[in-house]
Amino acid sequence: MKDYTPDRIRNIALAGHGGTGKTSLAEAMLFAAGATTRLGKIEDGSTASDWDPDEQKRQFSLNVSLLPLEWKDHKINIVDTPGYMDFMGEVKCGLRAVETALITIDAVSGVQVGTEFSWRFADELDLPRAIFINRMDRENADFDRTVEQIQANWGARCIPVQLPIGSQASFKGVLDLLTQKAYIGEKGEETAIPGDMQSAADQAREKMIEAAAETDDALITKYLEGQDLTADELSHAMESGIASGSIVPIFTGAATRMIGIHSLLNAIVSMFPAPTDRPVQVDSKELKADAGGPLVALVFKTAADPYVGRLTYFRVLSGTLKGDSHAWNTSRNADERIGAVYRITGKTQEQVPAVVAGDIGAVAKLADTHTGETLAAKDAGVTLPPISFPSPS
Repeated sequence: MKDYTPDRIRNIALAGHGGTGKTSLAEAMLFAAGATTRLGKIEDGSTASDWDPDEQKRQFSLNVSLLPLEWKDHKINIVDTPGYMDFMGEVKCGLRAVETALITIDAVSGVQVGTEFSWRFADELDLPRAIFINRMDRENADFDRTVEQIQANWGARCIPVQLPIGSQASFKGVLDLLTQKAYIGEKGEETAIPGDMQSAADQAREKMIEAAAETDDALITKYLEGQDLTADELSHAMESGIASGSIVPIFTGAATRMIGIHSLLNAIVSMFPAPTDRPVQVDSKELKADAGGPLVALVFKTAADPYVGRLTYFRVLSGTLKGDSHAWNTSRNADERIGAVYRITGKTQEQVPAVVAGDIGAVAKLADTHTGETLAAKDAGVTLPPISFPSPS
């Protein structure tokens, strides 16, 4: 994998109720991008995300898992989080490492308790979010009913940007309201909008355009005067609306059948915020995702690896964390010796020279650093807020 500048990195956390297909969605995205050579299955214990023997035995996620891929000259870091209530602390860790929460919802079950918890955690961090209505190929799947539930909970800012083509056994693709094209099958083959869906597509697109126009005074004036928004204006409005949280786009598909995955990846690189779009405010200072700035990194997870020992996962907010160097733990006022720096994909580690602002990496065998603490340049004078874990039940 080549090196990417902060503006070409996208960090997303998959969150939601247990059993809604987060791990399957991550697996489908990895396979579509060519990051894996086969589509892993939870039932076989062959997914890149659920590699822990306990996860394979129970067939659900217990830990945060990091899965980077390359798509259209961008790097996407997928942070797959558990869905079951016992592991909500891991969800909070994962959300601190990203710019966008992608919340998966089952098209059969709709909004569930875990969905509401994920939404609340994203609210606490003021994170932009998007929704993926998964499992449209299942019996009793109902896109419209699920959208109504979502809007009843979180309002009209949750707006479909895709419609499913067919449903349940007849589900075969997605209709993209931005490009006004249909994408069929597991390869997302582009085709015209089916004639019997044109009216529904026009109505849904009108609602999407109205939501996008409301993000900008000039655009809403133009819209109310009956003028059409250009494709660039619409795209830019969606981008800024998602980044500000005033728009929550709703996507759809079936992860295990690879339907809707290419369209989702395209949307992530074209519409989701980059690290450069969301500077972090700490003690009246603004931390920009600048690889040349002073080092500031948040430790968001600590794991025990059978080969390298204690493995510390970090997200670089500013500057560059280099291998074979030193960093200052501002949470403990202690110097840390940084050895080899790794890029993590599931259970595999690949040594890299450095990790730049906006990116995620790991380092082994730190002496004094724990989850939620800050690694920085000694003169940076920044200590990031710790991760607020849920109270025990």
